[in-house]
Amino acid sequence: MFSLKTSDNDTSICLDLLRAIAAQMVCIGHGIVFFVPQMRATHLPIMQTVGVLLFFILSGFLISATLLERSRDPNYGFLQYFVERFARIYSGLVPALLFVAMVDTIASQFVNLQMPSTSYGWRTFLANLMMLEGYQGAFANHDSMQWPMFGTAAPLWTLVIEWHIYLFVGAVFFMGARPKTIPFLIPVAVLSGQVPGHYLFGAMQPDGLGTSLFLVWLGGAYLLLIARKIRPPYWIAVAISGSALIAYLAVVRAGTEYRPSTYPLLLLFVFGVVTASQQTRIITSPRIVTAIRFLAGYSFTLYLVHHTVMWVAFQLWPGSGWMVFTALVLLSNSVAAVMALATEMRHKQLAALLIGGAAKIGSRSGKKAALGETGR
Repeated sequence: MFSLKTSDNDTSICLDLLRAIAAQMVCIGHGIVFFVPQMRATHLPIMQTVGVLLFFILSGFLISATLLERSRDPNYGFLQYFVERFARIYSGLVPALLFVAMVDTIASQFVNLQMPSTSYGWRTFLANLMMLEGYQGAFANHDSMQWPMFGTAAPLWTLVIEWHIYLFVGAVFFMGARPKTIPFLIPVAVLSGQVPGHYLFGAMQPDGLGTSLFLVWLGGAYLLLIARKIRPPYWIAVAISGSALIAYLAVVRAGTEYRPSTYPLLLLFVFGVVTASQQTRIITSPRIVTAIRFLAGYSFTLYLVHHTVMWVAFQLWPGSGWMVFTALVLLSNSVAAVMALATEMRHKQLAALLIGGAAKIGSRSGKKAALGETGR
């Protein structure tokens, strides 16, 4: 039986480890670009781009697992799903945007950030909260739908894609699982489906940035379905994962990471990790488990804030070398970890609070309606 319970196998902790590694790849990759650009004089895949692709694969896998597992409860519907996704994303996004606004404002007093003026202001801030930055879809020609990333928060362009995928996939899933919700969820699916539809085969920019990110997300979702049905023997699964990784590094060159023809190799790598870890229970040290969970716990915040920390430092010390690179990677991790302790790492509590509040409002409305009927 396929299971993501920590007590059953190593899969859950391995997925957390992959998520933490993906975040570090993005952070370290941008650090290399800023402070030790000579390290990019290779043909190897660009580290931060591979990290983004891994994020999308893991997201597809885990969201699909959540939907299949939680929907067994007849009381679990799109509203609960939406609140959980909202809490997960906005518990990290809101603090990150406030952090970017604070750092950029302070730095602008001492450093020329060389950012367009349209990247700041309360309207751009609100547009980023509403997931409109870098919008691609049927309404892309409307000026009101086109907004830049706020300040130095360049990585936000991928978050818009993720958010719209969450809404679209959730709406489609619950229309199938709960047919009574179809009239209510069709508008959600139509509106939120614009961005995922574009990223089936489209890109963010003419140079191919972000090509087919929804396709690779769907690949991650399909991995779950395959892993639930097919489990190769342990050593074959390890061989699949290792061979796929070696082949990926051998075939993919810097600048070609967003070629969909290379995505199956990354998917095979993750498939091998998942199916091999389903058959082991060796990561049992509480210290190691706690460390991995902690690193994964602030991975989203790290993804959102590291670029701002590094951009400001780059304006002060451009091309400064390994010492500044190391210091800024450590600083980015430290800032993200401290921020996440009270925000991202508490997203489940926030979701429970929001769901509980909605339930209380619904209960009060029901009581008032009942009292009205009694009075009549």
